[in-house]
Amino acid sequence: MNISTSELPDGKIVVTVNADLDNYATSIEFKDVLEEMYKQGKKVIILDLDKVEKINSFGTGKILMFYRRFKKAGGELYFKSPLTGAVKEIFEELKLDRLLKSF
Repeated sequence: MNISTSELPDGKIVVTVNADLDNYATSIEFKDVLEEMYKQGKKVIILDLDKVEKINSFGTGKILMFYRRFKKAGGELYFKSPLTGAVKEIFEELKLDRLLKSF
């Protein structure tokens, strides 16, 4: 499994991505995990993208989709800081680093 979750003592959920988000299979797994957190009513999700070296529209599309969903439900989607490499470049280029807050 390329995506794992852990719950912090305060109820925040850390979603750790252990593979690149540049292909269909990983993006579907990522979507399924976030969908499950949303259905469970989790309000604060922290995306740990430390092990992601490549990200494209497969990954950024899912991040934007769930950012809107969690925001609409009164929740928040964060990214674990600091971002590095290509992920940092994509986040800056698409201004995702301004949309999502760092944690």
